[in-house]
Amino acid sequence: MKLTYTGVKGSGIKGGKRAVTTEPGFRNGRGQVVVGSTGARSTSRAGQVIYRMRCSFCGLEYGANGIDVHGRCCPGCQGGETGEPLRETEQARLF
Repeated sequence: MKLTYTGVKGSGIKGGKRAVTTEPGFRNGRGQVVVGSTGARSTSRAGQVIYRMRCSFCGLEYGANGIDVHGRCCPGCQGGETGEPLRETEQARLF
């Protein structure tokens, strides 16, 4: 899988914008698709936000840290790690 740079230098997480891999619709090399951000903070990694993921093979939806999206495997059909709990903040529901 090849990712291409699409932004301005400093436009990653520290710059306040999401990385390409956390944009809704992004599909990683293992068929896992980003549905969107839940807006909730990770319970296992400081400074991370949980994203709703959907497996394009079995349809399972689960939570994943933004930093893990590019390499995630489905916990249902690919033996991936159990995802983060899916919970959405009020702000995330507005979008």
